[in-house]
Amino acid sequence: MTEQFAACQFEPTIGDVDANLETIRAVGEDLPAAVTFAVFPELCVTGYDLPVVPYLGEPIPGPTTDSLVDIAAELDCQLAVGLPERDGNRYFNTTVVVSEHGVEATYRKRYLWGDETNVFEPGDGPTTVETPLGRVGLCCCYELNFPEVGLEYARRSCDALAVNAAWRESFLDDWNLLCRARARDGPYYVVASNHTGDQDGREHAGHSLVATPQGEIETSVGTEPDAASAPVTEAALERARKRNPVRRTRIARGEWQ
Repeated sequence: MTEQFAACQFEPTIGDVDANLETIRAVGEDLPAAVTFAVFPELCVTGYDLPVVPYLGEPIPGPTTDSLVDIAAELDCQLAVGLPERDGNRYFNTTVVVSEHGVEATYRKRYLWGDETNVFEPGDGPTTVETPLGRVGLCCCYELNFPEVGLEYARRSCDALAVNAAWRESFLDDWNLLCRARARDGPYYVVASNHTGDQDGREHAGHSLVATPQGEIETSVGTEPDAASAPVTEAALERARKRNPVRRTRIARGEWQ
């Protein structure tokens, strides 16, 4: 059985952490058995609503990540989930990766969008995590617009880029284009999870997807709660890197060590 990534989407309930955790569990239970790494949307634990951050932000590890670890253990799957992190008096838009063994990695969004800058502080560096499917880099929403973010992970020999987002319906064309472009930058898989529905007046686009290392959308879903899953193979990565040898060229030029 070839192991798979999944990009999961749902419409969180703003401010109801318990309900959103139960939805994460339910979505996970419906995933194919082959899925061993599942990505969930940006800030999906609380809903994308900035005023709730000071009330619901938690340290990591904390009660919410403890619950996510339990869910990951039940599902036998690593989970990448967006939530507001509190660190003293500071707040971060964070992606946490958990497994049955606990918190594996945390990534604090570095390029903040719009009013996020009034609530969150930017993170300070790229984050990778080892998975059964290879090395995965973490990226959040607006950061898809910055090729340098994707290139940082290519330089770190990542096999996939996990993206969680609260991407609006009005920018859907950008979503598809940028996910494909970042996959070509790698070359690596892009596993991109987005919100569905309306939150705080934001109409989210859904259309979570998995893009191949050749920049093709292998599978995607629509606007309903769902998950896009696809197998990951070393052969596909090798073919893409042979066809588009940008990594090898940069190393030969002395740009990368």
